[in-house]
Amino acid sequence: MKHIKLFATLAALSIAAASFAQQALTFSAPVTSPEINPDYTVTFRYRNPKAVRVQLQGDFLPSMAPVDMVEGQDGIWSYTTPQPLEGELYLYNLLVNGERRNDPSNMHMNRDVATWTNFFTMSAKQGDKGWYYEVHDTPRGTVSKRWYDSPTLGLYRRMTIYTPPGYENSKGKYPVLYLLHGSGGDEDAWVDLGRTVQILDNLIAEGKAKPMIVVMPNGVYFNSAAPGYAVNMFQPTMTNSRSNSTKEIEDSFQDVISFIESNYRVAKGQQNRAVAGLSMGARQSCSISRSHPGTFSYIGMFSGAVPVNTPEEEAAMATQMDPKWAPKLYWIAVGSADGVKANALKLKEYCETKGYPVEYYESDGGHVWRNWRVYLTIFAQKIFK
Repeated sequence: MKHIKLFATLAALSIAAASFAQQALTFSAPVTSPEINPDYTVTFRYRNPKAVRVQLQGDFLPSMAPVDMVEGQDGIWSYTTPQPLEGELYLYNLLVNGERRNDPSNMHMNRDVATWTNFFTMSAKQGDKGWYYEVHDTPRGTVSKRWYDSPTLGLYRRMTIYTPPGYENSKGKYPVLYLLHGSGGDEDAWVDLGRTVQILDNLIAEGKAKPMIVVMPNGVYFNSAAPGYAVNMFQPTMTNSRSNSTKEIEDSFQDVISFIESNYRVAKGQQNRAVAGLSMGARQSCSISRSHPGTFSYIGMFSGAVPVNTPEEEAAMATQMDPKWAPKLYWIAVGSADGVKANALKLKEYCETKGYPVEYYESDGGHVWRNWRVYLTIFAQKIFK
């Protein structure tokens, strides 16, 4: 029996030693990826001596097509961008023998609908786009995930709330930006993909934006929360014919406002409320503000708009733009290559024809987060001033 116990002990030690040796082999020479070089080129590395072909996909590549990585010593594949990159947030992934993989050396990942992707930020100088998306040594706000009851929808729903630096230790009241996501997103999208927290922290620290509360509700009326956080079954909006509807969110939006104004130190009144969103959230912002005149002083539509096509819509628009409560800012932003640009221009031209105040901003590119982060950065500096 003693021999059996000794053998078992030695076997266990051998297994542990082998495991430790394997871990030592794995971790003795960590792979750095991505590495931002002094000239602002970026090097990607991936260790896999058994791989036959490794490719890199990224939104920084000129043609967006995968490029081959080159195998070097110790089975480490690498690729360096031929040109320096500008300050920005970049997305990428690997293709290993044709199969999509994430970079195991990069713990920075975000989720777009159901797809996880690696990302990195870089900035060449303070004030470029990438700088606003990074964390700096400045006062930082707080992010909360809150549940609220929506009697209108008959659901217990989830939202993400940003409170600015100093909120917890002050007695002041703050204006509120209601920030809405697109049809493929949820209440996590603007924080994960939009870098809302970093943008607001940095703008507030520079004195370029007024300290504000940012409320990011789930804008898909048949989903109460992001995947994995709700009792009801999550339904992907990209495959649901109901996903483009804005009416349910219009009808229930007062439930969101009521919860915030009952639970947070909010400066109430139209002049202290803003609503903005991207794509579906832009259409919702347009429709919500139109159907709730006198509620918001600042409206932002990022890559989405609801043109005025019917007599009922004309009447609603005329009421919204009545001088006694017309918004201080009616801001439309869209990319030059965005498929929704036509609707954005229709709404802009309608406002100009009627003499309604409207601001229009056009950037390069299309229907992408790279534009929506810029639009938020600009819009946040225009409101509550």
